[in-house]
Amino acid sequence: MSKYLNEAGLAYYDSKQKERLAQKADVSALPTKLSQLSNDAGFITGADVPEGAAASTTVPKMDGTAAAGSENAFARGDHVHPTDTSRLSTTGDGSQVTVSFNPAEAKAAPASGDTLAVIMGKLAKNFADLGALAYKDGIAADDLDAAIKASLAKADSALQSFTETDPTVPAWAKEASKPTYTAAEVGAIPAADADTFAKKSDLTSVYKYKGSVATVAELPASGNTEGDVWNVEATDMNYGWTGTAWDPLGQMFSIDSITNAEIDTILSA
Repeated sequence: MSKYLNEAGLAYYDSKQKERLAQKADVSALPTKLSQLSNDAGFITGADVPEGAAASTTVPKMDGTAAAGSENAFARGDHVHPTDTSRLSTTGDGSQVTVSFNPAEAKAAPASGDTLAVIMGKLAKNFADLGALAYKDGIAADDLDAAIKASLAKADSALQSFTETDPTVPAWAKEASKPTYTAAEVGAIPAADADTFAKKSDLTSVYKYKGSVATVAELPASGNTEGDVWNVEATDMNYGWTGTAWDPLGQMFSIDSITNAEIDTILSA
């Protein structure tokens, strides 16, 4: 199970490390030649080298069938294998690679996991089924199937000779051309009824909020337009300009809380 290192343990660990650092190394125990090195790390020591063995001068091979080899010389630690130019690197240029593909029997989109041969087969099938349209910027009427062209021709003819017979459509809307329309035809307000609606000039005296001042005395005495409204903080009321004076829009009132004595009176009744 897991354990934690407390303060006492940490102090003890520190003292032990200091003791180890204080000890002097025994020089006589250190190896003085290659053959005395221990091989616990798996490295070749002088004792492991065969009698008469020497470093190989043969260039490392790349292509060919794998084999253990027959040379007695050992490979140098800094030897380098040549690059295998017969194979494409994962970061190499594949623009000159010749691609073979498996012909697809039906149209299908490339899917994740498909080999390059399968993907190329699908693309070839899709382009073949599109025919000449695959290489055109746009589709003309002559490119369409004969049955589709015939249907479009019928639809065009029907639109050209169409006559509106719906009784709910007004007669003026059925005419080929009509330069003018009456107000009733387009749903506009008749001129005779125009006076029953407010004009822009009728709205000039509508209340317009201007701002807030501290007291009634600070309400502007000039430059006012009829309908201007100011809030007075002292009275907590709005005042509107009538054209000649400031008129309070409403009146002050207060609501007092009921007293205990009043409650007693109500309950006793």
